[in-house]
Amino acid sequence: MQRALRANPLRLLACLGAGALALAITSCSTTGVAVPSSATSSLGHTSEQPNIRQTDDAGRSLPFENQFPNRWSINNDGTTYEPCTAVEPNTASQFGLIPDSVRDVAASDFQTARGCKWKFRDDGRSSLSQAVGNLMQPENGLTGYKQQYAATVEWRPDIQIQGRRAIVGSTMPSECTVFVESGAAIVGTGITRFGAEKPPLDDICESAISFLQITIGNIPE
Repeated sequence: MQRALRANPLRLLACLGAGALALAITSCSTTGVAVPSSATSSLGHTSEQPNIRQTDDAGRSLPFENQFPNRWSINNDGTTYEPCTAVEPNTASQFGLIPDSVRDVAASDFQTARGCKWKFRDDGRSSLSQAVGNLMQPENGLTGYKQQYAATVEWRPDIQIQGRRAIVGSTMPSECTVFVESGAAIVGTGITRFGAEKPPLDDICESAISFLQITIGNIPE
């Protein structure tokens, strides 16, 4: 079967935010050939059964009912990391998120971004997302990603988290995303804050970094 074109990973960043950042989550779908439900996916799973896949690679159930046969696709198979099952409810709660607000970042089938979004307890309009998307040029890693989007993302100085390089970028004053490499993919942790009393951008970035620090131990290198 013909493989689909690799998705534009900038759409991953767009999928992590809301408001002005979001190009509408449906825009995070990509051009290419979706894997039919009767075929074997790039992760080696078959979907001959009538039910759509509801578990990650380790067999852990998603915290919502997956509606999309191609939620896992060649646009996000560069890592086995699944944010929706890796982030425990108590972790979300301790970070000020509403665990029961968790939902899939996907709004259409065969999207690039694969992950979840949570609302903040102190402002239901604000949210944190963590999602996976494949790198277009994995051989160039985070450096290539930064260079590719130097004109559209305001990149901050690189940081180190548990010995791993992470890059931090923003596309508007109320949003910040931190990325770490995982296999041939990146994992983006993004926070979007709304309201007249929203924190300054520096604080939003620090919060996104803090959440990645909490979860990076589960993210394969």
